[in-house]
Amino acid sequence: MTASCDLSDPSPAAAHAAAAGGPPPGAALRWRAALLVLLTFGAGTTDVVGFLGMEKVFTANMTGNIVLFGLAAGEGNGADLARCGAATLAFALGLLAGFLIAGRTPAGRVWPPRVTAVLGFVLALQTAFLAGWAATGAEPHGGGLLALISLSSVAMGAQTAAARSMAADGITTTFVTGTLTSMMGGLAVGRGAAAGLRTAVILGLAAGAAVAGALMTHAPVAAAAVSPAVLAAVVAGAFRLHSSRTS
Repeated sequence: MTASCDLSDPSPAAAHAAAAGGPPPGAALRWRAALLVLLTFGAGTTDVVGFLGMEKVFTANMTGNIVLFGLAAGEGNGADLARCGAATLAFALGLLAGFLIAGRTPAGRVWPPRVTAVLGFVLALQTAFLAGWAATGAEPHGGGLLALISLSSVAMGAQTAAARSMAADGITTTFVTGTLTSMMGGLAVGRGAAAGLRTAVILGLAAGAAVAGALMTHAPVAAAAVSPAVLAAVVAGAFRLHSSRTS
């Protein structure tokens, strides 16, 4: 009796993925990485729309926004204080909501369904923002401006929580200071396995900003439409990862 040669992956993770119809672990992680880069690209467009179209307010990058808040306080500029303060508070509320919905990621899960639920919530907020942005002719003022700043900031806070809950190589998808720090820290101690993903995320943020910057001059509504379009693609793509495991 001769032994057969089985070239299939015998690992439990691969067997689970095959049984559930999901991709094997390696492919799942690559797919997750691509989705995280797309989310960061969308955040780059969102921040440019905020900075150029909503009187220099960041709605995804709270480090820069808090600096602007402090600057406004020092200058006694009440209008800037209100805008930056609204963005910061809304982002914090978005973080809280996102973490509450996402919960803790089970060990070994690549992309839990609850993370996708958070991103569905973000997509709804971004779509509402786009509708309001278009209704004002991409020139919001007064209370409408504060409402749009708050919508965008809640969305970006929830998106940050969704990515953070997965503990995916220190990726946040809305700001990259921590990602850059993690990458350099890893390289310093000879742990550069995630350097490629972290580099792609940093470049993705810059690319999103470049695209929105190019659109804001002549097509500001299209610039604001990029982020919800990207989110819709990510949410659709995330469904194939719900059953995937890393181990």
